[in-house]
Amino acid sequence: MDTIASEGIWDMQTRDGVGRHTRVRVIKIGGSVLTDKKTFKLNYHVAERVAGEIAAAIEKGIKVGIVLGGGSYGHVAASNARSLEAPPADALSLVTMYMLELALAVADILASKGVKPVIYPPHSFCNPEGLMPRCNWSYIRRDMELGITPVVYGDVYACGKDWCIVSGDELAIEMACSIGSSSVIYITDVDGVIAADGKIIDEIHVDELEHGNVANREASDKVDVTGGIRRKLDAIKLNKCPAVREIIVTNGLREGNTYAALMGYGCGTRIIL
Repeated sequence: MDTIASEGIWDMQTRDGVGRHTRVRVIKIGGSVLTDKKTFKLNYHVAERVAGEIAAAIEKGIKVGIVLGGGSYGHVAASNARSLEAPPADALSLVTMYMLELALAVADILASKGVKPVIYPPHSFCNPEGLMPRCNWSYIRRDMELGITPVVYGDVYACGKDWCIVSGDELAIEMACSIGSSSVIYITDVDGVIAADGKIIDEIHVDELEHGNVANREASDKVDVTGGIRRKLDAIKLNKCPAVREIIVTNGLREGNTYAALMGYGCGTRIIL
């Protein structure tokens, strides 16, 4: 991973070496929020509202890095390519095309709210190894200095003679480490991490997610080619850094939650890293 710039908004080192820059946020918007269950269809009403809340936070001085989940665009396309045993070139072309289509649609909505988005396709600036994206984030840091809001997304890339997936969860953690965000916000379709008794957990350590009394709330009618909860936890552990202290899980289908999370107000579950 490339090093953090030593000046400007990216100077996030303190005496204890921990990131303290509280005006930078990384937000990972889940595909279940952005898209509906129908193949390749954007949930425009929700996307517009979430974009408006992001714009409102930016107006308050928050710098935001956005990561998009695949939803019914990327996951379905990748699943179909796998099940049909499509040649690697066909799969790469198909999935990257649909994910770029999703990113363009979201960027257009963000721009309509006054945000200045730029799309960065991960396959063009990342060299993943396993669950580590290994991206060159220096371009994004440079552009954010000018007021750009970067948009990246779960993507596919050539790996050997096959194709592999780099998920939005992996990208979000590494992005936060590189641009100086002390937290990663997961915008989902649930109110937070749900305990086995059905109640929302206010705060939990990441290790407790594996060993604690936590319900696995992954809907069976959703296609997820990235490995579900198990891969999310592995991605967090492999890509976390001292500067990133927490993950906030909140429900983006509820009005105001995205803005509240970006502004640092309590909503959903706080996962301590």
